[in-house]
Amino acid sequence: MKTRDIILAFGFGAVACYMLDTQMLASFNPMMWLTTIAQKVGVTFYPLIILSMWSLYSAYSQETFSPTTQGYIATTAQRIGLLGTVIGLVTATMAIGTNLSSGAAGAVSGALPAVGEALLSTAMGFVIALQCDFIIYLKLEKGHELHI
Repeated sequence: MKTRDIILAFGFGAVACYMLDTQMLASFNPMMWLTTIAQKVGVTFYPLIILSMWSLYSAYSQETFSPTTQGYIATTAQRIGLLGTVIGLVTATMAIGTNLSSGAAGAVSGALPAVGEALLSTAMGFVIALQCDFIIYLKLEKGHELHI
């Protein structure tokens, strides 16, 4: 793996961290980044991070590159991100229903963290899909032999 590719991979991580919290970029601590992102994205973080690692692994470990694998990872990441959206919206709706007795403002403010999780899950799925598209572009640009 070339230095440029490693920098690009960290660039995707930095963009994801910036979407979540700009103060996370001040300290270079990957474990803290992963823990904070997992807490903010919710339950779909784990399959999404596995898909992201699979994308990078398949891009750099094979002699012949398969865009089909990257395409599969991209569409699966988007679907899992949308599943996280549905889970977050269901959680938000349930929070509104249980907190309605405390007034409309209290009910909505109790549901906002779940809505945030929903949107971050979708964003993370899209970032992984963009990562896959970018890897396919880099491979095509370098003129790698493609087997479909």
